[in-house]
Amino acid sequence: MIQQLVRRIFDVGLPAFGGMPAVPANDLNAAAAVVLTSDPLDLVLYMEQIWDLFDPWNPNPKPAGPARRNLWTTGRFNMLGTNGNPAWDHLGYSFVIENTRAVQILRRVVREYRSGEGLGIPSVATQRWLNVSEALLFGTMNPMSPWLVMGSPPLEPEAERRAAYFRLLGLELAFGSEDNRPPVYNKANAANVGFVRLFEELLYELWQALANLKNMSGVNVADNDRIYRIAEELQFMLRSRRQGQLLAREELAAAMVLGWVDLTLATDTPVVQDLKANATSSATRLKLIGQRVGLPAHGKSGEFFSMAAELSLFLRTLESNLITGPSTAAVLYTPATPVGEATHRVITEWSSATGKDLKSRARPVETQRRQLIAVR
Repeated sequence: MIQQLVRRIFDVGLPAFGGMPAVPANDLNAAAAVVLTSDPLDLVLYMEQIWDLFDPWNPNPKPAGPARRNLWTTGRFNMLGTNGNPAWDHLGYSFVIENTRAVQILRRVVREYRSGEGLGIPSVATQRWLNVSEALLFGTMNPMSPWLVMGSPPLEPEAERRAAYFRLLGLELAFGSEDNRPPVYNKANAANVGFVRLFEELLYELWQALANLKNMSGVNVADNDRIYRIAEELQFMLRSRRQGQLLAREELAAAMVLGWVDLTLATDTPVVQDLKANATSSATRLKLIGQRVGLPAHGKSGEFFSMAAELSLFLRTLESNLITGPSTAAVLYTPATPVGEATHRVITEWSSATGKDLKSRARPVETQRRQLIAVR
């Protein structure tokens, strides 16, 4: 959601508002800067607008009352949240970025800055960043958006994200708590525990199809029917967890937090500079920051950051109705298209991150045809 907000500001700019200067369009640095130094309440109000625009209650009336709606109009990003596509990244995007351990590392940065001067004196821009980070990473703005914390009793935001990752993707983060204890979260009985094996089988088939595109004289090894059958099974698996728009609010909340982390580390932002972690990649910046606060980043952080956006697009495509049969399976691997390029990146980075050879397999995964549920 943060990445989409930056893109919208880049596309249309922001007018002067409440004494704040205008932000020109077509200036990516200015768009990122206005988000990184924003008021945390402005971001929460914008998220509320996006959630309302998404309208998971349709055809029932929206629950937001006039007081809340009037409050939205006071937000810095109000004009960007009133129309258009209420887009945010897939939960898979949040998972791979969180698996770098960036959230825990930046939470420690916030605590260090708030408790003393061990990390130095933060600049004004970093102090603005701290305000938002404290709200998002520690969940201190949840009284404004009570739906962002679920559970009985409510758990920490990280625990809720862990629960969502397991339910939708059958995946768990590669680390425990900050003090290396086992994680505590509500582990659902209904979870897609077979997702990874089937997902990797699809990546294998797609790699064969990509290799076949370069094979002008050899045997055609692309199996569009099998690609479609696996994609269909994955679509059913993912959408079965989304009946009645389940997991939508958890996904939006995760995209908000991990998008903030992604933006923080994407360039040499003020907090990166204050932490003396200037580098040429998000993974290296995170590694240096982790060293400053005594918490190591995941060794495969580079791969996770590199495929995050592409994995989001790839999974969104699988969940859509775009792949309707063998004749449309090639959408997933056609070169020079957004989805085709995303597929290539995901295959490369997933293989490197997991250490699995997706170019070969010992035994094919069996698939079965199922009746897909109808999801708006």
